[in-house]
Amino acid sequence: MTQDDLTLKQRKWLKLYLELGNATEAAMQVYDCKDRDVAKSIGWENLTKLDFSDFLEEAGITDKLLQQKIMEGLDATRTVSAINTSKNATAQSTDFVDVPDFLARHKYLETALKLKRKLIERTDITTGGKPIPILGGITKNENEGMDTKV
Repeated sequence: MTQDDLTLKQRKWLKLYLELGNATEAAMQVYDCKDRDVAKSIGWENLTKLDFSDFLEEAGITDKLLQQKIMEGLDATRTVSAINTSKNATAQSTDFVDVPDFLARHKYLETALKLKRKLIERTDITTGGKPIPILGGITKNENEGMDTKV
């Protein structure tokens, strides 16, 4: 998808989204929305239907660069004090050690899976307005009284 394939508002939204990093805020401004829920829907729709590949390539964000950054993130570490192991290292610490930063690694892995379209975010599952607890991918279907795979 090139710039020519987009509507004027989509081009304006994309430019503002890349500046702000917020799809809802970009939609609020470009589509002159008064309701944040409507802007959120427009932003989500644009994010899901527009192909950003060409724009990312033009900005220098190539597949190779993304791969390199994701690999770096999957090896993320954080520095902690070896003297007081219950806290992160500070300027007063005298001995430091690098440990895996599993929170950062998880975020990079999540991002990589989303890019590969291997991770689908779940939305809240409800029946009659009441949440259904999910355990191990199985949820109780209260209407039919049977277990279903999610």
